Amino acid sequence: MQEALNFLQEISKEAPPCFSISVDRKRKLRPYRLGFLGYEWEIGKTKIRVEGEEPHNGSSLIKLDEVDFTVVGLDELLSMTQHYLGDPTRVTKWGMYNYQLTKPTSIRVAGSAMLTSYNKILGGEVQDMVGFFLISKKGGGNRSLIDLGSLSRHGRHVFVKGRYSGIVMAAYPQLQVEPVEDVEEAVMNGEKGSVGLEIVQSGNTLKSKGLLLHGSPLFLSESLYVVDYDRFQQNPALRKLVESLNPIGYFEEERLENFSRWYYALEQNLGDAWMQRPKVDELFCKTEDIDLGLRPYRLRTRNWKPDDRYLREEAISLAQNSRQKVLKYYQELL
Repeated sequence: MQEALNFLQEISKEAPPCFSISVDRKRKLRPYRLGFLGYEWEIGKTKIRVEGEEPHNGSSLIKLDEVDFTVVGLDELLSMTQHYLGDPTRVTKWGMYNYQLTKPTSIRVAGSAMLTSYNKILGGEVQDMVGFFLISKKGGGNRSLIDLGSLSRHGRHVFVKGRYSGIVMAAYPQLQVEPVEDVEEAVMNGEKGSVGLEIVQSGNTLKSKGLLLHGSPLFLSESLYVVDYDRFQQNPALRKLVESLNPIGYFEEERLENFSRWYYALEQNLGDAWMQRPKVDELFCKTEDIDLGLRPYRLRTRNWKPDDRYLREEAISLAQNSRQKVLKYYQELL
């Protein structure tokens, strides 16, 4: 703690008074971290207070009606709010979330926040996309052909980070799910044939530990603007703020290119360690996703929920065109 306090005192000489010390609960040893606490801005006549929080707490705060909107990944959103969904296993992409809400809640995904970070392989920025993938140790023979369906049918054992165990059990109730703090370490130290489900962004950790990635992810995630829709309707200042942030839709051009860049970087990094790798356009979306709610919507769309009256043929055509663009961007990278 003293080291963290010293660093806070040092940075406070130049930075605004907006940082504090917190416990990093995502790390096994619970280290103390310097984190963003909060700050207030006045934009025009609107006062905006921005508060820092751990991602999973952001989901719970909006569920508890304590904040107007938050930035959080679909993975954390599903872990906190899956009971609002008729079938959480149908939300394999964030564009399906609003459509699949069946229980009363004002929580809505407004769109992607398009956050990025530097990637060495691309030599530039890549969006913070991740997949919830099946991973395993390297082994011989048929161990390279594993998939979640076959593991579930045989009631196999799988390691999962504790906060995601509910999602996995809902998707594959026959799996023997064991919640752990560190999935990679559990797989590495487990018996021969050990498998786990883990969030993967760049694949650097898997590569350094000699682990394998298998097939398509259980779901794709990225940082999203998640808004209290009731407050959005009632508060003109909140509407103006969210609109100015310009949440990006699932099928928008900029996101299609970003998806190709993320896939390319992950593929190049892992190489043959990504077994049964899906094609980039198939991973982006499938025709059957349309019937599960993967359709375009805007902030002016009622409830930010794609309507069933939206012509299915138009939605399928949009998905096909988007897949072709994703493939074109990917081929340009190659």
